[in-house]
Amino acid sequence: MNHFDADIRIIKRVIAETFKGIERTRWMNLIIITTMAAILSIFGCLFRTSIAISDFVEHLGDSLEVSVYLKPGYSIEKSKAAIIKIGNIKEIKVIPREQAWEKIKQEMDVPDIKNPLPDTLRLKVKNQDKIEYVIKNVKTLQSVESVQYARDIVEKIIKIGNVTNIATIIVLIVLGGLTLSIINNTIHLVIQARSEEIEIMRMMGVGNWYIRAPYILQGAFYGFCGALISILPLRILENYIISMTQFFNMAEPLVFTNIVVVVLMSMGIFVGSLGSFISVRKYLRI
Repeated sequence: MNHFDADIRIIKRVIAETFKGIERTRWMNLIIITTMAAILSIFGCLFRTSIAISDFVEHLGDSLEVSVYLKPGYSIEKSKAAIIKIGNIKEIKVIPREQAWEKIKQEMDVPDIKNPLPDTLRLKVKNQDKIEYVIKNVKTLQSVESVQYARDIVEKIIKIGNVTNIATIIVLIVLGGLTLSIINNTIHLVIQARSEEIEIMRMMGVGNWYIRAPYILQGAFYGFCGALISILPLRILENYIISMTQFFNMAEPLVFTNIVVVVLMSMGIFVGSLGSFISVRKYLRI
C-alpha cells in the first residue's frame, strides 16, 4: 500500500511539473496549440474527404453498369458464360431484345416496325480498379457488338480522390515536420529556463524518467488540445458530406468520422510527445 501511495505521489508531482512547464511558456502555448490545431484540421478534413470520395466511388461503381450489346444470332447464355470467365464480375442482368422492345412500346408511341434492339447484358463488376480490364476483354468476344460505360464520371472522381490522397500525405509530412520543430524549440526554452532546477534534481539523485516525463507530457498536452480543436472543422465538413450523400441516396456510416477523430487524437498526442522527446534527447543530457 505504501509503495502504491508513493507511486501516486510521484505521478501527481510529474503532472504538477508538466503544468508548471506549460505555465512558464505562456503565450507560446497558444501558438503551438493553434498551429497544431490548424495542421490537424487540414489533415483531418483531407483525410475525411479522401474516405468520402473512396466510399462514393465504391457506391457509384455498384450502381453503374456496363452495357454489353450482342450481335444478332449469338446465344445469350454462351455470351454470359464467356463474360463470367473473364473474372471480376459481380452480377450479370440479361435483357432479351424482345423484353426491351416491349418495354419501349409501353412507354413510347413507336411505329409498327421490326424490333431493332439487340440482346443486352448489363454487368456489375466487383473491383472498379479493374473495370478497364473487364471492358477490354469483353470487347474481344466474337458475340459482342459494342460496349457502353459511363467511365468518364468514375475516372474523374478517382482522379480527384488520388489528388486528395497525395495532398493529405504532403500536408502530413510538411506541416508535421513544422510542428515537431516548433515543439522542439519550445521545450528547449523550457529546459533552459529550468536548467538550475534540473541540475539540483540531478544532484539529489532524482530518476531520469522523473525529469524527462513532464516535458514529454507537455508535448502530449499540446497535441491533445490541438486535436480537440481540430474536431470542430471536421464536424462542419461532416455536415456537407452527409448532405452530399443524402442527395445521392447513399448512407454515410458514422464510423468513418469516428475513425478520423481517433486518428487525429492519436496523431496529435504522438506528434506532440515525439517533438518533446526529440528535444529532451537533444538538450537534456542526463
